Amino acid sequence: MKKILFNFLYWGKKSTGIYQITINLLKELVNFLSDEYELFCLTNFYEDIKIDKLKIIKEEFKRIKLIPKIFQTQFYLKNRVKKIKPGLIFNFFHSGYLLSNKTPQISIIHDLIPLSIFKGNLINYLYFRFFLKTLINNCKYILTPSNATKNDIIDIFKIPEEKIKVVYWGVDKERFKKLNIQKENFYLIVNATFPYKNVDYIIKLWRKFNIKDRLIIIGYHPKYIKYHNYLKELTKKLSLEDKITFYKEVSDEKLIELYNKAKALISPSLKEGFGLPPLEALSCGTPVILSNIPVYKEIYNDIAIFFDLDNEENFKEALEKVENLNQEEFNYKREEFLKKFDWQKTAEEIYKIIKDCLNEKNIN
Repeated sequence: MKKILFNFLYWGKKSTGIYQITINLLKELVNFLSDEYELFCLTNFYEDIKIDKLKIIKEEFKRIKLIPKIFQTQFYLKNRVKKIKPGLIFNFFHSGYLLSNKTPQISIIHDLIPLSIFKGNLINYLYFRFFLKTLINNCKYILTPSNATKNDIIDIFKIPEEKIKVVYWGVDKERFKKLNIQKENFYLIVNATFPYKNVDYIIKLWRKFNIKDRLIIIGYHPKYIKYHNYLKELTKKLSLEDKITFYKEVSDEKLIELYNKAKALISPSLKEGFGLPPLEALSCGTPVILSNIPVYKEIYNDIAIFFDLDNEENFKEALEKVENLNQEEFNYKREEFLKKFDWQKTAEEIYKIIKDCLNEKNIN
């Protein structure tokens, strides 16, 4: 029986999109693959992953001076690949096995934001700039969640289009669901962690247009505390402390409650690879107001209310559209839209790509 090694050595938080995507994908991929392959998962999140027919290989990141975690993974992967001898390495994000191209690999690249508009983390930027191309060359296929990111990969790394497979993410509709609770007079912003999320843009407009409703902002990353502090200072400077509330993080239950109670989710991002929070909000029955960046137009064109970041009045008009929303029409469009986004469907597409990578079945 052939072996597949899932690589989920990850140093991010559990609240990140990468973590949530990986957990959902792992569950569904194991269902598709476990009867045909011996499955291993190398991870530092071994206490969280309890999946039948998936053998967990425990690993812990060590505090090693001058060796960032993204490069520590190479030692761990080298040892495990040598011992397990997998027929395929599947990397759940942009950190894969750089030291050899003998074992076929598939890697997910969620976005190339560190190479475009946000270079806040020097180690991350250097990895994307000088090492990611090696991983791409070592992979048979690159998976990415949008055509917008696919185009970025082609433009920056000049690789053949056929090597990149676009697979849309899903949403857990059992978890993110509409609750029988009343809407309240507030708007919601989620994952306000990095400057490219552009949250300060909305705070300024809250004052400019003297918006009466409250604004709840969720998100915090310890490495970008300056941005978090800037948002709070800006709120204070504009005398908006009675209208704007910040949460560093909330529980899953609280997030789902806030999605349900909010008038709408707002995402003014300058760039995204996919954008999971709008999908979660829609699954909870809440409209979404999005910046008109290419990836949002690609994914959410059928359902979102868009605004032009270069036209501030356009944002005010978007809020008015929420107030005048035809709820019956919105609910119908929302239900039809969500049919396209299902983790089982996503995993099935990836299963076919894995089979092709192992030369067992061609894919369309």
